[in-house]
Amino acid sequence: MFKSFKIIAVVVASVLAVIIPTQQVSAASVGGKCSRAGILGGSASNPLICTKVGKKLKWQKAPALPTQTSPVATTATTVATTTTVATVATVPVAITSGTSGLLTIGECPTARFPNLSGSVGAGSGYAKPTISVSCTDSVVTVSSNNMIGYPFVAKTPHALATQSYTWRIARNPAVAASPTLIVRNGMPTMGTLGFTTTGLALFGPTEGPIPASTPYGDPNYNGLLDTCGGHAGPGDAYHNHVLYQVAACNLNSLAVLGYAIDGFPIYGPTACLNVACTSTGTVRSGYTKIGNPATNVWSAYSYTASSDALVLDTCNGRTQPDGSYGYHAVTAFPYILGCLKGTATVQSGAAAAPMPAMTNNAGQSSDVRASSASPFLSKEGLSVYCVINSLN
Repeated sequence: MFKSFKIIAVVVASVLAVIIPTQQVSAASVGGKCSRAGILGGSASNPLICTKVGKKLKWQKAPALPTQTSPVATTATTVATTTTVATVATVPVAITSGTSGLLTIGECPTARFPNLSGSVGAGSGYAKPTISVSCTDSVVTVSSNNMIGYPFVAKTPHALATQSYTWRIARNPAVAASPTLIVRNGMPTMGTLGFTTTGLALFGPTEGPIPASTPYGDPNYNGLLDTCGGHAGPGDAYHNHVLYQVAACNLNSLAVLGYAIDGFPIYGPTACLNVACTSTGTVRSGYTKIGNPATNVWSAYSYTASSDALVLDTCNGRTQPDGSYGYHAVTAFPYILGCLKGTATVQSGAAAAPMPAMTNNAGQSSDVRASSASPFLSKEGLSVYCVINSLN
């Protein structure tokens, strides 16, 4: 079992709080020796990352966040139907690097996705991240090769390879009559519950039934994640269980870190307290640890409702000052999502495997069931990402 690591918060003079893992070592310089690949060093203004150079580990300049002044290009195509014509939205004004703020309700979020073509990528021999975003009046479509823009550090037996993911989410999501649960009777949903604005799949706060000593444990608590909160799984597909709003992960200057498959945005730990976002606060999880997260993590936490506007709800989100809903990525359980506040869009293709099988708006279930038809089951057998056949 890998060693777990702790997280400390470093507050900087910016409208966004920047979260730095404790592996950061301030007494570091480019070319100097370091102890373990993937750990962060330097300072907030001069971030460094421990990288294997030849046969030695040395401090190297951490990847700078690509500017958002060149958002992902979209193609102005026209989608015809028998009665209407929906034109793909044009690219809105690019958000300024470092800007914190709320999504405009119904916006086409092309400018929320940074151009990662200039990132260092996963390393020599790996493809660079590619992302495309387009919109119709009702649907946002995001395609990605699911490649990271920072050095790959193996935390599981799986390697890293490109994928072909296309996610579709509602452009105007609505809060459902009741949340969609991602755990039932202690059994968690396995599979994609969202994606980052850097084009990476997002999973829930748990692993699968293997290893038997820590079934359904917290991968963060058990030390299975890299310094950006992710690792590779079956099919050599990378995914995040935790999000860190740091430059080395290409997220520190982004107001929106990702989207859940119900269409709602995922903000960082800094929340707007008014519509103009001139007043902000740091949100926190409403879950309290009551057991050992190493195994059956959902039974290790209990949620307590609070009247404090900075305490997140059971889904790990809140109603924003403009009345819209949004999740917040924090460094405590459940990290990104505790449940789905809206109605999840049923995905297809590679993005649906292992994707939770969801019903449509007319017959939404109160729980998320994992698909038993995953091609990864036969390929990987009982890996730590084993898909659950049924939650009954």
